[in-house]
Amino acid sequence: MVNSATEAARSNTPMPKARARKDRQAHLTDHGGEVVAALREIGNPRFGADVATDRGSSMEYLGIRFPALRRRVNEGFSFYDLSEEEILAIWNRLWCTSPYGDVLFAALEYYAPRVRKRVSPALWPVVRHWHQRVDNWCHSDGLSSLYSWILASDPADVYPQLELWNRSADQWLRRISIVSLIHYSGTNAVFTPLDRVLPLVTTCLEDEREYVQKAVGWVLREIGQAFPHEVGAYLEEHIATISAVAFRRAVERRSPGVKAELRVLREAARA
Repeated sequence: MVNSATEAARSNTPMPKARARKDRQAHLTDHGGEVVAALREIGNPRFGADVATDRGSSMEYLGIRFPALRRRVNEGFSFYDLSEEEILAIWNRLWCTSPYGDVLFAALEYYAPRVRKRVSPALWPVVRHWHQRVDNWCHSDGLSSLYSWILASDPADVYPQLELWNRSADQWLRRISIVSLIHYSGTNAVFTPLDRVLPLVTTCLEDEREYVQKAVGWVLREIGQAFPHEVGAYLEEHIATISAVAFRRAVERRSPGVKAELRVLREAARA
């Protein structure tokens, strides 16, 4: 007696699992087309070309300003009625395959408000790989904002990954490794213990790349608001090493007197 598998092979009829997988891929592709079409309607190609040039990105941009993008993402797409896992699969496919930087921003805009309320256990295993598409500071920081909320929810899993990225030679991974330690804004923006922030910052001090140094300065400035004395002491300790770019940003919110004192120390140390 011929079994069903043999019959399927002989007739070239896909097996149920293979057919389901094929249907799922087509389903994901359809939703991808839906998102791109919707974003194209509100885009400005000329502005998109300027964005790509300004950010030095290899991606294409439809030219959508963030308020308009946020509104369109909030309006919803047809797949918003699907399960949490299916929605994540769709956004993940779009993130990994779309040539449009705006589509990646749409994925970030979808998850940005959600992770502030609840972080799904299924999210980190998927989005931890999203860094592979990052080629500019804006995607880097948007992804870091998402990572920061996952870090706050699950430091045991996320922090070790940040430590690995912190030792990478890739500038975007290094930037992500420290920018993810702080929420972008808010009264509780600084949530990571200082003894977990400063070692990762120190690794980046001598990295001469501008986008890494800007991140160093921003992180020191922000944590300095929560730990002014400790960060002040850190700046004094590393005053000869910290770059001009990082130093300027790190002391932006210090009092004029403290800024002047640190400048004098820096000039003396580098003389």
